[in-house]
Amino acid sequence: MIETHSRTFDPSLLTPSQSEAVNFRDGALLVLAGPGSGKTRVIACRIVRLIETGAAPWHICAITFTNKAAEEMRKRVAGMGVGPGTQISTFHSLCVRILRRYGDAANVKENFSIYSDDEQRKCVKQAVSNLDYPSGSFPPAKTLAAISRFKNAVETPESLTEFEGDYYYSKIIKIYKEYQRLLDENNALDFDDLLMKTALLLKNSDHVREELSGRYRYLLIDEYQDTNHAQYQIARLLAKKHGNIFVVGDPDQSIYKWRGADIKNILQFEKDWPNASRIDLQENFRSRREILELADRLIVNNKQRKPKKLVAAVSGEAEVVFDRYEDSRLESSSIASDIKKLITSGADPNEIAILYRVNSMSRTLEESLVREKIPYRIVRGVEFYSRKEIRDMIAYLKLIVNPDDGQAFARIVNTPTRGIGKTTVNRIIEFAQSGRISIFDAASRVSSISTIGPGPSGKVRTFVEMMRKFQKAAAETNSVADIMELVYDESGIEKSLEADPEGGNASDNIDELINSASLYDENAEEPTLLDYLQSIALYSDSDAYDPESGCVSLMTLHAAKGLEFDNVYIIGLEQGMLPHERSMESEDDLEEERRLFFMGITRARHRLHISHTDYRMLRGIQSRTIPSSFLGEIGADTGRSGSSESVSFRFMSPPTGRNSSARGQSYGYSKPQTAKKSPVKKYTSDLSAVPQKDTPFKKGDKVLHPKFGFGVVTDFMDSGENSIVSVRFNTGSSKNLLLKYAKLTKK
Repeated sequence: MIETHSRTFDPSLLTPSQSEAVNFRDGALLVLAGPGSGKTRVIACRIVRLIETGAAPWHICAITFTNKAAEEMRKRVAGMGVGPGTQISTFHSLCVRILRRYGDAANVKENFSIYSDDEQRKCVKQAVSNLDYPSGSFPPAKTLAAISRFKNAVETPESLTEFEGDYYYSKIIKIYKEYQRLLDENNALDFDDLLMKTALLLKNSDHVREELSGRYRYLLIDEYQDTNHAQYQIARLLAKKHGNIFVVGDPDQSIYKWRGADIKNILQFEKDWPNASRIDLQENFRSRREILELADRLIVNNKQRKPKKLVAAVSGEAEVVFDRYEDSRLESSSIASDIKKLITSGADPNEIAILYRVNSMSRTLEESLVREKIPYRIVRGVEFYSRKEIRDMIAYLKLIVNPDDGQAFARIVNTPTRGIGKTTVNRIIEFAQSGRISIFDAASRVSSISTIGPGPSGKVRTFVEMMRKFQKAAAETNSVADIMELVYDESGIEKSLEADPEGGNASDNIDELINSASLYDENAEEPTLLDYLQSIALYSDSDAYDPESGCVSLMTLHAAKGLEFDNVYIIGLEQGMLPHERSMESEDDLEEERRLFFMGITRARHRLHISHTDYRMLRGIQSRTIPSSFLGEIGADTGRSGSSESVSFRFMSPPTGRNSSARGQSYGYSKPQTAKKSPVKKYTSDLSAVPQKDTPFKKGDKVLHPKFGFGVVTDFMDSGENSIVSVRFNTGSSKNLLLKYAKLTKK
């Protein structure tokens, strides 16, 4: 009998719908939680309530999608008086734990490495090379994306029989098979393997499935709308025995289709679990009414959703501004000027964010913020772990725990330089392959490799002895920071950086890595080098956000998921940008772009600025843009402001035409006026509506562009020197090009 606890949270702080979810009986429940509806509180209180009513903490498994969300959940639960024992983690962390424990049944070793994006690229390039396929026909990013789709669907190379007659995909599947062989050879898994291998393990091993479903009798899953097929299978297999599955999510915030997420998982939850109940959380505790009304007007245009209406639980009037600029330079300088005024008037830089569709849009923003002397940071956290010196240090640590990791060996055997050349390394690799042993084992037997002379052989032996010293030290201490200090000192990395006049930044970065290890040592219940490597391997952009940085945040809309700010700027509301050009051919993809914009809007608490430009530099070409179709859906194309006088429309243009430099000034900026006093400047988003005269190009013309290749003209708008030609290129992309810069020739 589990001892019950006294109440550790105040039920009066919950809304009726939140309370209903927290106190739900056993069984399947879908909690439809709109943005800002307090879902984290609901899940935390649900965990506490289960324990209060007799559930053992170790019988509860709560799954989130980011490390930051998992950490926040653990803190909330601990703050309510619940001790350790409950499994609260991301899907990937849970899968690592399962695979390390049941590795034999999954045919993986306990000390497997988790390959980073860079390591995966090297591995797939090697697979293509091994098969003698032309590298240009199978670029790493595209090939890995195809393999990732297969793995997310829990498809092994052997199960993909339907592509046997397809020339391209039959080769992709052979690359997939060779790529997987190379991973196995290096005792390594990629991120998708963590999910696929766990799903297959639960499906194929009755013993493992029975043991885990017996342990995890209550399954709680956050952000269920972002699950892929592998995660869906894991959830079903774990929950099937007891049927206690509590999922929280919102179809309107499903934005990861490109990662394999399937919105049908949440839309069909009540069909998958026929006796399931549903509770809607519609009160929003984040955004003011005007922002929520805007979001609602946008998202009702989607078909793949469960209808709901957001209700503001916070008082006060929001400021919503739609800004139209001549070009991206003026957009950036005006936003920087606006932010400077906000900060001067007392706004916290931590509460200001600029969101955009793609990373390349940050450049002009950064230049303008620098001119205004505004501190900022780009939330793109994984880049720290992509720096050469950091990857070198991590490779040492990986080889310590996993001597089979050939990529780690090849990276560091001569880093820093110790006189072991490529020829020597290649001969060690050949010896390993012929003997079917690991590269580290081959290096340990270097004296047996007749093609390696005594000089290089001695240097390899010195390296092997150093690595064995590191392995022995790792076995004798639980301090990751101590191991890292030892590697930094005795590997020669520290001395090589001290001798390099430009090595200061790299040295500082390694100091920061050691600091992260020290923090890990302090906070981990049982610190191990293997667990630390796992934690940084699963690090994501959202984990990089620091709410106390004292900086304005610049990030993509995807990176903003789960965050909120008092002041939000969303830039680039133009066709081809948002919605992105890749979404234009599919209604499903267009709906996902609309959900992405919806998610961005609902990051704002008090103040929301949305902007677009008439011209934007795209791939080095100054192009005329078309306003986003989403602007029409929310009423921003006609000056229609809904029910609020706080929604305003402004058109910013330099005083002497579009060639004038903004130089950080905000032309035309004044206290926002309502739409009645300052209607938006009219424009058309239909180029075909413009009468065509005798023009250089007409619909149907075949053209050639020096960068985009062959295409067909789909429209032409004659506006003198600002004429625009629309072209559908053979690559599948469509462009609206400013004629005077287009460099098109008829064919």
